[in-house]
Amino acid sequence: MRRYLKEAPVLAGIAVLVIELNAWAGGGPQRRLYPEAQLRDRQANVMASTLVGRMAPNLLATEWIGAPVDLRDYRGKVVILDFFGAWSNVSRQQIGSLRKLCERYGNQVVMVGVTNLDGQTIDKIQEFVRKNRAPDLVAIDQQSLTHRAYQVQEIPHTFIIDREGVVQFASVAADEAQLATEIDRVLAN
Repeated sequence: MRRYLKEAPVLAGIAVLVIELNAWAGGGPQRRLYPEAQLRDRQANVMASTLVGRMAPNLLATEWIGAPVDLRDYRGKVVILDFFGAWSNVSRQQIGSLRKLCERYGNQVVMVGVTNLDGQTIDKIQEFVRKNRAPDLVAIDQQSLTHRAYQVQEIPHTFIIDREGVVQFASVAADEAQLATEIDRVLAN
């Protein structure tokens, strides 16, 4: 018994070190959903994203629901790129809003979803897409390469890309009215 008591502080220290290293390396599910009051502040920070005003990075996914997407194929249309998680209630609501907007704008707008395997399986993602009328084109970013290219840390994270392929808007959990305003602005240019 004494032997275990002597080793306990060492084992506790190792456990704390492993947890800290895992957190530092970004390990564990990245389910960073913030309360409403903090979302507004985060949205303002996202708008200052280094991607706004730049060419949209292409999607680096290896798995697709629907056909693989090359964003260059959608030049001439506005692209709504939505990063979501099948485990997220806020993502479900966001996808519903985006679907309504796509129906409103018709063939002027294309919606593409992007998710990763963070706490999800491909079967769970497919079920989510089916149940929630999610985008017809969904990239499964297994290695989170697209997430990194778009600097996505919170979901749902939505980007609006103009007809020339330039990111015009980025937001975490934007509401339907805000998204409609931004799409109108991009379509008017």
